[in-house]
Amino acid sequence: LPGVPLIGRVAAGSPILAAEHVQSRFQLDAALLGVQPDYLLQVRGNSMINAGIFDGDLIAVRQTREPREGQLVVARLGDEVTVKRWHRDGQHVQLIAENPAYPPIEVDLERDTLEIEGVCVGVIRALGSM
Repeated sequence: LPGVPLIGRVAAGSPILAAEHVQSRFQLDAALLGVQPDYLLQVRGNSMINAGIFDGDLIAVRQTREPREGQLVVARLGDEVTVKRWHRDGQHVQLIAENPAYPPIEVDLERDTLEIEGVCVGVIRALGSM
């Protein structure tokens, strides 16, 4: 099927279970974002507001397992999925909220299961949704 799939929701706050089914599809011109996203996720919560990502926004995600320092990542911790800013120091990772009300999520890669689903390449917001 053509179009970029909207897959479930992603937490921006406490991680929530990501629904793994396509809810709908959208036609997006890659020129709008500079890259063609692989999928869209709907954000829940307000932990990323200082990055301009608000509750109800759609984030455009490019699949990758190799984020660069400081990128906004879609991270899976067990069965939970969240969007946060990536910071890695050796075997230690911090998933950092963009709202001072939320502490960083600390991850020890030797002990914890962490998978990077992708990086955020854009935000889509319907006017009047804030």
